[in-house]
Amino acid sequence: MLQQELLRIALYLASEGATTFEGERLQCSLGDGQRRTSTMLAMAAGQSIETLLRMSKLRGIPVRDAYPIARSIVESFINASYLMAESDNVAAHAIRHIDFAAWRLHNRQFGSGEFSIEVRTSSSPQLVKATDFPEFVGKGKGEWTNLDVPSRLRVVGENAGAKAGSRLLAAYGLIYSLSSEIIHGSPFGVSYFYSAHLEKDDVSAETLQKASIRHLEDIFIGVLHAGCGYLAAFFGLQNMNAPLKAEEQLFQRLLDLSTKSSSAFPHCI
Repeated sequence: MLQQELLRIALYLASEGATTFEGERLQCSLGDGQRRTSTMLAMAAGQSIETLLRMSKLRGIPVRDAYPIARSIVESFINASYLMAESDNVAAHAIRHIDFAAWRLHNRQFGSGEFSIEVRTSSSPQLVKATDFPEFVGKGKGEWTNLDVPSRLRVVGENAGAKAGSRLLAAYGLIYSLSSEIIHGSPFGVSYFYSAHLEKDDVSAETLQKASIRHLEDIFIGVLHAGCGYLAAFFGLQNMNAPLKAEEQLFQRLLDLSTKSSSAFPHCI
């Protein structure tokens, strides 16, 4: 909840105007495109965190459904931080891609062989694409960025600082690949959820219930790292010292909590 409060301050600065925090006057200095794109993504991630908080009392198989939400949060914060750390031209390109992606959604072919479908609203999609969206024509030019996630993380670390980059990298490592397995319904993804954190040779329903608490801990630790990474990028890029210090204190609390045995916090179970 403390992190959510800091996120609300960041969103207010980016969308509404100046405010004061711990005696420091704060005003957003991001470029218009950076501000618009990063705020849209961070707001969506913040709402998904609220959804996860409502899921925190779940136990057993339903906990598996939290992984896709966590993946969305982590990737949204990574992309928001990347767009802030890049130039405003990159953000403008991302905004332009929104229109292209909306058009492409209704002008595409999917499937394979006999089991394929083509949908289109344009009589000549290729001509429309070349005429209306020339910047997205050509190999590797059809997306809002040609950088993969690790490369975006590198840009954040180089431009927004090691704290922002390392926090987001930790979230990426904790959530990204594992949630992909679960989202795509792979045999390993299902097996991991049913077997991870179980006591040896104990496969009872009760142990699965207890193991699901550990899954939730993993998820929340990853998501909190992602949120701290975004906040470090937002406040750090704009030299906002008071909220940056508050984020550092929050991260230290997270680090202390996540590196101690759960037996040290019995009230959390």
